[in-house]
This record gives sequence, C-alpha cells and structure tokens, in this order.
Amino acid sequence: MKSATEMGIGELAARFGLATHVLRHWETMGLIRPVRRSGGRRRYSEDQVSRVTMIVRGKAAGLRLEQLREMFEAGTAGERRELLQRHRAELEWRVR
Repeated sequence: MKSATEMGIGELAARFGLATHVLRHWETMGLIRPVRRSGGRRRYSEDQVSRVTMIVRGKAAGLRLEQLREMFEAGTAGERRELLQRHRAELEWRVR
C-alpha cells in the first residue's frame, strides 16, 4: 500500500514538469535518493520532493548539478554559505 507521503517517479516528474529520465539522472548523481519498495519501484518521500524543489530552484538560479550536490553534502550552514558566495563571485565574473 502506498503511503500518503510517498509518490512514484511518474507522479514526481509530473508535479515538476520533468521527464522521468531527469529524476533518474539526478539519482545517479546522488542528488536524490528514492526509497525502494516491492518490485524495485522507486518511491519518493516528502523530503525528496523538497530536495527536487531545491534542485529546480538552484538550476533556475544558475547552479550546476555538481554545485548543488556540494551544497547538499555540505555539513554546516557556513559551508553552504561559502559555496553560494563562490557561485555569486563566478556569476559576477561572467557578467563582467
């Protein structure tokens, strides 16, 4: 039985207007981690839905997937802030 807080890959992709292969690519890169259920089908928790929201917004802000992975792996708020400051400096350099 499906939990009310979990959804399949098709549902998640549709919610964000993404193709399912995009979510599988993000999984391969370690950006999202679905919970596997019976039959090996991917199930996504609300935490992973939030993660996809952050990825979509980060990409809209110009972050690369590798930068987003670094952000997610950062241990502290200070480390995340430093990563964002580096990204900002890179964007400013590109604008000049």
